[in-house]
Amino acid sequence: MRPIALAAAVALLGLTAAGPAQAYCRTMTSRVRAQEGECPMFGVALSWRNLCTGYSLYRANIPAGLTLPDMDRITASSTGAWGRVACDDNGREPQYYRIIPNGQTSNPTGYNPYGSNSNTVAFRPKWEDDALHRPGTIAITVVTFDSLTGEIFDADIELNSRATANPGGFVFASARAPEPDECDLQTILTHEFGHFLGLAHSNITRAVMYPTAGLGEIRSDLNSDDSAGICAIYPERATPPGRCLGLPYGGLATTPGGATVVGPNNVSCAVGRAPRGGAGALGLAAIALVTLARRRRRAPGVNRD
Repeated sequence: MRPIALAAAVALLGLTAAGPAQAYCRTMTSRVRAQEGECPMFGVALSWRNLCTGYSLYRANIPAGLTLPDMDRITASSTGAWGRVACDDNGREPQYYRIIPNGQTSNPTGYNPYGSNSNTVAFRPKWEDDALHRPGTIAITVVTFDSLTGEIFDADIELNSRATANPGGFVFASARAPEPDECDLQTILTHEFGHFLGLAHSNITRAVMYPTAGLGEIRSDLNSDDSAGICAIYPERATPPGRCLGLPYGGLATTPGGATVVGPNNVSCAVGRAPRGGAGALGLAAIALVTLARRRRRAPGVNRD
């Protein structure tokens, strides 16, 4: 068995300088940062290597005004947007990869190479307590992958929720018309599921994968650049053999104790040994969507990738 190193690397993704016909970028295994206006150029592009995976809604910390049925509906719509993209000229063959619901979980963000896991979607009522959770960030997607092959093993979405202990967080709206000081939850989740699938940022301002979102802005419909990006990763012609199980690696964890919590004590470096049949080195990337906080007078916010 080869030893593995579980390391943390924050991927501060640049914006591509390509033309509007292909402005998407893919997330890479390398920690080398792209220059502004360029896609990451080094390493191996990330992707899931099976037919599908599942996501689980974290039971705790649902903000006031939202319910788990709201979350079920909005999350399913956000994942469904990526699954409906047609990748052929006749518009009938969708990209093959699917993200399906696995129900609810109490298992926290993180990845356990020795046991069960969950790809969580969670509201985090505490922010800015480590390097991954930067001020002004609406949400992050934490992706665990094989740094040799680019295979994704786990992806967790965390939303920066306003709370007593987190006054700098955001209010998330489930309605189709958010207030000017609210984040449209479907817009944010659709963007984060793009990262979940292996996409980085685009420089097309109307693309779902554009790196900033305005308060009150709705931008949850994929445009041609988003579609081109997902088709590049999961074209129908490359569909792998097998069937869709929809379970995370190691099986589904619904209670605490499965995954290792990502936090200030273990984001910088944690070393372990590979389980039987384990892959090579693991990397951990955090991909953030930051706010371009448009107040009523359109004053810009802070912290751009």
